Amino acid sequence: MSRDSAELQTICKQYWQRLFNLEGDKFDLEHIEKVKAQEINDLNAQVNDLRGKFVKPALKKVSKYENKFAKLQKKAAEFNFRNQLKVVKKKEFTLEEEEKEKKIKDAQLKSTVKK
Repeated sequence: MSRDSAELQTICKQYWQRLFNLEGDKFDLEHIEKVKAQEINDLNAQVNDLRGKFVKPALKKVSKYENKFAKLQKKAAEFNFRNQLKVVKKKEFTLEEEEKEKKIKDAQLKSTVKK
């Protein structure tokens, strides 16, 4: 019985050693695969840069109604501002030429009315 158990132990140790080696090889192959995949991605990016083909990012959705509402509010604010201004008619601010023209027009009207 000791001989059978000794043989089983040696067989188990051999299997364990084989599994250990295979796992190490598997790890190495996975690492090599990751490195090559990264290289492929880098090369694809370089090719796209040279060709000028870039992936267009998705645009954000903007509602049309918010922009229209903002424009209407801006127009309303301008309209209200103009209506609130007072009209000032003082002789201090009129030009002398305008006064002369008014006098000439008044004189012409009076002369046409008298005839």
